[in-house]
Amino acid sequence: MRVLAALGFTGPDVYLAELITAVEMAWADGEIQANERAMLYAYGDDLTQRLNDEVGTPVFSRARTRELIDLLCRRRLTSAERRAALFALKTWGGREMAARMISWAEAIAAVDGSPVWHERERAWLAALQRTASTAT
Repeated sequence: MRVLAALGFTGPDVYLAELITAVEMAWADGEIQANERAMLYAYGDDLTQRLNDEVGTPVFSRARTRELIDLLCRRRLTSAERRAALFALKTWGGREMAARMISWAEAIAAVDGSPVWHERERAWLAALQRTASTAT
């Protein structure tokens, strides 16, 4: 969890850490486009609502979720940070989280309307899929 804390995910925010993979997908081609950011916010809104529904009270706020997304959008993680975050999420999140991360990463990659994904988007998706296949 130290890896996630170093990226700004402490306390209850750790439940929002799965957003890291989608933001990194947005960064894969070197920049985050406006439509990708809009999709990231949609993911954050969905995740915030799902978590609040699970706990039965509004523990998570849309504003805080968007702050975390904006924090991640300020700079692309280093490859070492990406690997460490992915390992931490794999260890902690399980198959359901992994499936959700893949689904949203695919949506982020597809949102710009390009028929062909960038090579780095395909590589990041492959890494996510490998992680999902070994999640506990």
